[in-house]
Amino acid sequence: MSKAVIVGSGHVGSCLALLLALEGVFDEVVLTDKRAARARAEAADMMAALPRLGARSLVRGGAVSDCADVQVAVITAAAPVKLGQTRNDMFVKNSAVVTDVVREIEATGFSGLYLMVTNPVDVLTYFLVDRLGIDASRVVGTGTLLDTMRLEDALHAAYGADKQVRALALGEHGEGLAVDWSRTLVEGEPVPADEREGLRRAAIEAAYTIMKGKGSTSYGIAAAALAVLKAWKTGAPEPLPLSVVLDGTYGISGIALAMSVRFDAAGRPVVVKHDLDDETRSTLTTAAESMKAFYAEAGSDLQL
Repeated sequence: MSKAVIVGSGHVGSCLALLLALEGVFDEVVLTDKRAARARAEAADMMAALPRLGARSLVRGGAVSDCADVQVAVITAAAPVKLGQTRNDMFVKNSAVVTDVVREIEATGFSGLYLMVTNPVDVLTYFLVDRLGIDASRVVGTGTLLDTMRLEDALHAAYGADKQVRALALGEHGEGLAVDWSRTLVEGEPVPADEREGLRRAAIEAAYTIMKGKGSTSYGIAAAALAVLKAWKTGAPEPLPLSVVLDGTYGISGIALAMSVRFDAAGRPVVVKHDLDDETRSTLTTAAESMKAFYAEAGSDLQL
């Protein structure tokens, strides 16, 4: 029986559980939360709807101890988000949350894949490997998949909803976004150079607009996480832009950034290298150096 655990039953975790059940990706999805009653209530509420929507998957409230026999642990748990919160504050608070969660999961004997959704996703993906000792082959983050989706939305808004678009954003989820413009096309044609930065900014700032209006994002990132898990489950050949710990890719090591990633037959993330132009490679290098500096400075504030 295929089974996944989602740690954190807030907006993102609950939405992801619903999507996974509707798509039938796993036979069973276990929602956990430090507020156990919240996880049970969310699951019970979903199960009143899911069978009537044709879903056959079971969603139930559970505990981290359920990780002993699951294939994937999805981490969406996070400290409360505040508008205007710095990345440093977010990392320090969420690294403490993630540390507690992962140590508890590892104590069950869990040997599957970690999918990091909690922000800052790239830094926390690296944190799992660097500070918590999880093998890099077992860790992947949602990376810039959501940014890529938003960039596609920006292309549709600029050129028409009926146009065929494709996009690829790499690097950092956020300000260090590096768009591969050779693979970002409208009707198979390149985007004019003078319009590219405006579209990149639109993809980045979409999150801020949503945050200002509702205080958090949930549906988009849940859909991105769903896409990752479907690709992992099926071994889909089409790569996705996901956070992985780098060891020399494009000359970058010692940090996690989003690269084109597919999953091998054993479910391990494998980077698919593209021929990137000098501008994209430069943006990736700058993002990597910035994140390394941030991680080194913020890491000194951590108490593990």
